[in-house]
Amino acid sequence: MKRYLIDWMLCAGLLAWSSSAETNNPATDWFSRAGYGVFVHYLNELQNNPETVQSLGRSTAWDACVREFDVERFADAMAEAGAGYVIFTTHQRTRFLIAPNAAFDRATGYKPGEACATRDLIEELYQALHKRNIPLMLYWTGNGPSSDAMANAAMGWTTPVSKAWLTKWAAVTEEYGVRYGDKVAGWWVDGCYAKHGNLGYDGEKLGILARALKAGNPRRIIGLNPGVELTAYSRHEDFTAGEQNRFHELPLRRWLDGEQWHVLSYLGADRPGNYLSAGWGEPGARYSKRELAEYVFAAHQAGGVVSIDVLLYRDGGLDRSQLEVLRSLRPALAAMRAQPPVPPGNLAFRKPALLLSLDGTRELPVNGGGPHMPRLGVDGDPGTAALASMEWPWTYEVDLLAAFKLKRVRVTFSKTGFATRLCIRVSADRQSWQTVAEAANLAGQPFETTFVPAAARYVRVSALAPDGPDQPGRQMAVVELEAYE
Repeated sequence: MKRYLIDWMLCAGLLAWSSSAETNNPATDWFSRAGYGVFVHYLNELQNNPETVQSLGRSTAWDACVREFDVERFADAMAEAGAGYVIFTTHQRTRFLIAPNAAFDRATGYKPGEACATRDLIEELYQALHKRNIPLMLYWTGNGPSSDAMANAAMGWTTPVSKAWLTKWAAVTEEYGVRYGDKVAGWWVDGCYAKHGNLGYDGEKLGILARALKAGNPRRIIGLNPGVELTAYSRHEDFTAGEQNRFHELPLRRWLDGEQWHVLSYLGADRPGNYLSAGWGEPGARYSKRELAEYVFAAHQAGGVVSIDVLLYRDGGLDRSQLEVLRSLRPALAAMRAQPPVPPGNLAFRKPALLLSLDGTRELPVNGGGPHMPRLGVDGDPGTAALASMEWPWTYEVDLLAAFKLKRVRVTFSKTGFATRLCIRVSADRQSWQTVAEAANLAGQPFETTFVPAAARYVRVSALAPDGPDQPGRQMAVVELEAYE
């Protein structure tokens, strides 16, 4: 029987079934295969603000702005970008939604077109993207129209979020979920914070929201954003929201505590003072084609998914410099998959890597930012190197993704940063470690060791010295770690 979107009836219905996500949910298989997708901000404050580049200098009523959006132009750009999916914003804190919603109008007192667009842009986006075999996902929030005074007064907005307010917001959410069914493949949900913004989301409240998000399609996948962190946040989500301010983190494997590993960051160049802060929705490219391709490849190789935020113009077009970077990704990834290891037989080539404390218990930040990321010690390029910061002695670890009978490891150091005393250890399970080599009085030359074959998936090189400033070797920088059977 069709469920009518009446607030208290909805609440009873929502509480009647569990929203807990399935561990290692196979509904995320398509998401993992996609590898990467495109995220866009489409908002009244951006595309309908004549002060922003995104608006093309135009300002109208929100309803007119939505009617001007060219879904075919946008879908063509997404196909050109090789997007494995699209995440499109429905709103962000304001009353301006991109499709009709009777529950929203009823709860807030707005008339059709005053808040929710009368054009069903979600349906039209689905139709245009579906013709190009691109799944549609939507951006949603847990704090609703929290910047709108009339909506707040009508819906009883409070912080922390109350169940009474959440019931009404869940009704708005469910109306879209039921209407679009399997046309909406997933939700990326912002503003689900426990502490940030004093929203007070807990497991029970996230469960109420998650049940509404799954309405109409129980296989729809959701990620609930706790803030700028990459973590398995809630038992109610299927993938990590993974908001980050740069593309840096890499997965060790597909699943993070039972959730699909996923990261979201932006391609645009940082511009102080913009509406969204940092480079979200901004033009330009802070990564080269090669840098972004290598990052996406490394994440996807381990089973991760990468969402790339780009600028979207009012008319549905993309920034040309960003589109050039995006359209290079699929060919670059195919070439990387076809490329033999460098050097031949090297099992560590382009495998996930970490910068760790000397004892391996803590992850260390990158020294100097992007130029020394962990993946640069296994990229086959003699001109790059992985380098940690914060601690002089440190450990570089590579996950070979499967156990092999290793018998040879070679480490090449930077000419200006090398270990003068080191040890090399291997492990099959990352619990029990076997030391296969130790050396001292090194002067920066590549170090190579052979040993009795050992079952190993993980390889570590630890710089025992230099262990402080002003010492020979300065600080170990790993140009390349190689591992062989």
